[in-house]
Amino acid sequence: MVKIRKPSNKEISIVKSKINQEFNKQKNQTKCSICGKELKNNARSFHKSHTVPFFCLENIKSLYNSNYCVLKPEYLGQKLPFSDKEYIGTNKAGVFYSICSTCDQDKFNIYENEEALLTRMEWDLINAMALKIYLNELFNSRFRSFKNTLDHSQLTDDELIAAFYDSIAKVEETTVEVDIKDFQEKLNSAKRNIENGYKNYKIIYNRILDYIVPVAAQVSIPVSHNIDYTKLQDVSIRNPKIIQDLLVCVLPLKSKSVIVVFYEIGNDLIKQYAKQFKKLSEEEKLKEIFYLLIRYKPSNYFFPPLIKDILINENIREIFGIEDTAIKIGNNMLEISDFENPSWKQDMPSILSEEYSIQNLENT
Repeated sequence: MVKIRKPSNKEISIVKSKINQEFNKQKNQTKCSICGKELKNNARSFHKSHTVPFFCLENIKSLYNSNYCVLKPEYLGQKLPFSDKEYIGTNKAGVFYSICSTCDQDKFNIYENEEALLTRMEWDLINAMALKIYLNELFNSRFRSFKNTLDHSQLTDDELIAAFYDSIAKVEETTVEVDIKDFQEKLNSAKRNIENGYKNYKIIYNRILDYIVPVAAQVSIPVSHNIDYTKLQDVSIRNPKIIQDLLVCVLPLKSKSVIVVFYEIGNDLIKQYAKQFKKLSEEEKLKEIFYLLIRYKPSNYFFPPLIKDILINENIREIFGIEDTAIKIGNNMLEISDFENPSWKQDMPSILSEEYSIQNLENT
C-alpha cells in the first residue's frame, strides 16, 4: 500500500503555484463562454474577470506585510495560524478567465459601481449576478478537472506528497465531471435569462445595511439541510439530479453594504428552505447567511485581515470543518459527516451584524 503524507500549508502553496502555471498554458478553452467568439489559445487572451466586483474588494482590504490584501482562509477548519498564501491582493482575488472583454463590459458593467447597487434591485442586475456566479463556478470546475489530470510527480520531488495529490484526484474525478455538467446547464439557463430579460429568480433577501460588512462574496451554495436541520437534498455524487442551490451576494460598499440572496424559480427544495428563512428575525437572517458561507465553503468569498483574530473562533472552525462529500472506497460510498450541530450556529459570532462592521473594527 502506497503511503500518503499530507503536505504542509507551505508545500501546498508551492504545488498550487506550479498547477496555476500549467493551467495558464492550457489550450482547452478557445472561445468566450458567453458569445462564443474565438480567442487566442491561452488564458491571457481572455478578460481578467473578478467574481466579486473589484471595488467591493477594495472596500475591505487592509495592510498585511506592507501590502494591501484581503483574506481567503482556505484552512479555517484547521487549528493553524493563517498562512501568507491566504492573504491575497485584491487584483488577484476571485479572478477567472473565460469570457472576452466585450462581454465583460456588456454584461457586467451594470453593477460595477455603487450607485447601481444602491438603487432598486432590478432584474438585469440579478441576472448579471447569476451569470457571473455560474461563469466562475464552471471555470473553477474545469480547473479542478485539469488539475486532476496532471502527473503530480512532476510538481514535487516528494513522492509522498505526489501520492497525496493523486489520491485527491481519484476521489474528485467523478465529482468534478458531474459539477462541470451541472454548472454548464446552470450557466446556459443564466445566459437565456439575461439575453431575454426573464424574471426567473426568486429573491428571498435584499437589504442595504448602513455599515460595511467584513465579508465580500458572490457565490452559489448547494444547501443540503434546512434551517431546522432536516435534510433537503443529497449534494454528493450519488445524486443523479442537478443540485439546487442558493445564490448569495454580499457586497461591501464605501459606507454601506448590499446583501442579496435568491434562487432559480422551479427549485422546489430551495423553496422549502426559503419558507423557513423568511420566518427568521433580521438578526437571525444575517447570521444564517454567514453560516451558509462557512458551512458550504463556496469558491469565492473574502474577509479583511482585520477580522482574522475573530475567525479563529472555535464554533466558526467547527462549522468550517463539516463536509458533505461522498468518498468512494471500494464499492461502497462513505458519506463524511452528514449532520449539523445547532449549538455551532447559535454560539458563533454574528459577523454580518453591525458589531463586526469595518467601521467598528477599525475603531477597536
